[in-house]
Amino acid sequence: MSMSEFEMINHYFRDLLPSRDDTLLGIGDDGAIITVPTDMNLITVMVQWQCDLDYLGSDTGDKVGAGLLLEAIERIKKQHATPAWFTLSLSFSALDKTWLQAFTEGLNKVALAHHLDLIGGDSSRGPETLRIQLSGLQPVNR
Repeated sequence: MSMSEFEMINHYFRDLLPSRDDTLLGIGDDGAIITVPTDMNLITVMVQWQCDLDYLGSDTGDKVGAGLLLEAIERIKKQHATPAWFTLSLSFSALDKTWLQAFTEGLNKVALAHHLDLIGGDSSRGPETLRIQLSGLQPVNR
């Protein structure tokens, strides 16, 4: 990738900075710190999409970004949990800055609508693969 990971965070993901009170440390560091109430369980789901298997290379970035996060939300809600935080892992053989900008706009739209914080992630060079790990809260006695 032609951009460093921190350059990518600052350019594409700045709008997804943590806004929840229970996010003590989010993106931009090697780890996240979140507060989980004692009467809640932490539930985690993972969604991975590969280009031309789970989405088409011709799909617009905003459609893919929104769809990826919406699938993760659907999975966590099946666990009767309220989604709260997510991490994002991106792998591209070549960085298409226009597509990535649209991807983050679609992702951001869904994240804001569901009050989700991006709390970390990773990027690498390789086959086009997108991963979201979404965590949420479920009442202990559920």
